[in-house]
Amino acid sequence: MNNNIQIIEKPDWISWDDIKKCLFDAHAINREKGINMANYQWPAEKIKESIGDNGVMFVALDGDKLVGTAAIAEKKSYHWYSKGKCGYLCFACVIPTYGGLGIYHSLLKIREDFAKTRDYDVLYYDTHCKNSIILALGEKNGYRKVRFFLTKSKDHYNIVMAKWLINCPYSKFYCWWKYSISKVKALLKSLKSI
Repeated sequence: MNNNIQIIEKPDWISWDDIKKCLFDAHAINREKGINMANYQWPAEKIKESIGDNGVMFVALDGDKLVGTAAIAEKKSYHWYSKGKCGYLCFACVIPTYGGLGIYHSLLKIREDFAKTRDYDVLYYDTHCKNSIILALGEKNGYRKVRFFLTKSKDHYNIVMAKWLINCPYSKFYCWWKYSISKVKALLKSLKSI
């Protein structure tokens, strides 16, 4: 990572509107590819509320310039891959001119370190099924595909990636099998609604 980049918890002088603008700017390339993510369109206050009191927004700064964001929110989950208190990774982005410098990876690692202080067993995030860069980065860092679903807006599918911080209680085959079943169910469900 560039030595001039600093990753810290969001300071007060960075507003939630600044966070929203960074998310919007960072997703410009995705929008060009037809990958539209809902979170960069949310009002700033909704972004803040979704992180909650137990979550943290981290920012990547080049001097005083905001170049990336990443949050971790505490969630109660009841899926097969995460039961109880866990960490949900969200609002991660790096503006395009700072891509390829390892900032996104550093933002991922700082959230994993934070999660260990909260005793979360599992971290998870979801992303557009065509967001191949983020899916590959997750797999490279030990995340597994665990769920495939049609978004609430019903305009695309998302993939959930999960990583167990101690030891994964499931085999790679089991995770693949559960993911594959969810994909078939989601595709069949979308066919029924046509």
